Amino acid sequence: MAQRPIDFAASLAQVRAGGIPLRAEERLAELAGPGRRLFTSDFSVSEFLLTRDVGCEPIAQVMGSSIYHVGKIPDYKGRTGELESLSLAHRESRRCALARIWKEAAMVGADAVVGAKLKERMITSGQRGKGGDDGGEILEFTVVGTAVRAPWITHAPGQPVVTDLSGQDLWALAHDGFEPAAFLFEFCRYHGWHVTQGDTMCELRDASSVVDRARALVCSRIAAQATSFGAEFVVGSELSVDVREVPCGYAGCQLDDLDVDVSWFGTGIRRIPGWQSPRPAAPPLMLSMMPIGRRRDTSLGKDEDDAEEIALSAEEAEEIAREAAEEQEERAERAREAQEAAREAAERARGGD
Repeated sequence: MAQRPIDFAASLAQVRAGGIPLRAEERLAELAGPGRRLFTSDFSVSEFLLTRDVGCEPIAQVMGSSIYHVGKIPDYKGRTGELESLSLAHRESRRCALARIWKEAAMVGADAVVGAKLKERMITSGQRGKGGDDGGEILEFTVVGTAVRAPWITHAPGQPVVTDLSGQDLWALAHDGFEPAAFLFEFCRYHGWHVTQGDTMCELRDASSVVDRARALVCSRIAAQATSFGAEFVVGSELSVDVREVPCGYAGCQLDDLDVDVSWFGTGIRRIPGWQSPRPAAPPLMLSMMPIGRRRDTSLGKDEDDAEEIALSAEEAEEIAREAAEEQEERAERAREAQEAAREAAERARGGD
């Protein structure tokens, strides 16, 4: 079926405003319409079956992407602290991509996006020096997931919940009475000035402190986000810390600085309202892990062939049966000989009389 022409200028304007291309809207409208026959997803077979088991209906694969240019920032030499403009740029690039996957999910009538996979790529690395950042850093951030209908997940109308939980994780949480509340992310670029100096073998405490402070900032912000969404726990966290030694910016200075990037992704979860545990009071019967038919003294770590072991056992049983038959035949023969000897003795006794 031929696609109808679209207004590319209007499509570009919509993307600049934070939306998605017009062609993507057409595709999603077809997937959400009554005539759809097929859904696409990035689920594995296990994820597909387990999400269906907890009442999730896959609708379509959705995605969001953002290519972001980090502009030139002021000179930051001579100070230690967060580089707010760089932190904001990284957060904004992620926010743009996540906003687009959220919008695609909303357009197909989804309750949630499951298994959101995140990918970040540095297209161009900027140069840092005496004058600060040269503004040449370009980032690409992409997120892909599967939109699902899941009426049991609590959310405002038309506002699906995005989560990086896998289908298996969602199944396990649902069976224990938890639901995803929100996808959480945070980023911090922290700069440490002249923190790598030292003449002896010892810990560079100033450098360690820079890493600790950057991580503490991100942790506190993630906790604040979780609270704002009503989450009780944060699970599936992916925390990365990247530490790089960089020139301090002063000509001829032998001391270097540190740039610390801390990135945190995770999912906030909360208890399902009104959920009651379906578990029985007593634990279910658990079968032993010992394979049926294996001798109790056999090590499970040995790589044995079961067919060969069965054949050997059969041969041993046959040998034992054969020996028992021979022994029984010997006892019968001895009994016959004893009877014959007794008969002969009786005959001799009668002849003597």
